[in-house]
Amino acid sequence: MKNDERITSDVKQANSLGYSVFWFGIFGALLVRWFYLGQSLIEVLDVFAIWLIASMAQFFSLATRGIPITYPFVSNQKEQRYFVVIFPLATGFMTAMILMFLKEDVGYKRVIGGFAGAFMATFILFVIYNTIVHYWEKKMEE
Repeated sequence: MKNDERITSDVKQANSLGYSVFWFGIFGALLVRWFYLGQSLIEVLDVFAIWLIASMAQFFSLATRGIPITYPFVSNQKEQRYFVVIFPLATGFMTAMILMFLKEDVGYKRVIGGFAGAFMATFILFVIYNTIVHYWEKKMEE
């Protein structure tokens, strides 16, 4: 059997589907274990570490290939800057809402800390992503 471009493309598509099912399956298992079964992060640390490593590998793999952060949506530089600020704000807001509505007896300091932590973590990741893409574009222009 010959390896032509169609077969290579089909194999990549199948692998991509398998990875997506694996990644979302682990994330779903984490959510069930955290919110439905009430397990702590320490109890699910092994699964969380696998999910986090897979997520970061995918995230930085896209960055090192020069793929914009808003992919698959076409956007200009200004829209990408808005995304880099608005998405972390939304992440921080969702974290604060989860802390307020799904946990018992959480003080405002903890809610504000959750918002700030989620915002800063997401914002820093996006800045690192954009920096990698920027240097990739510079390298490709030379």
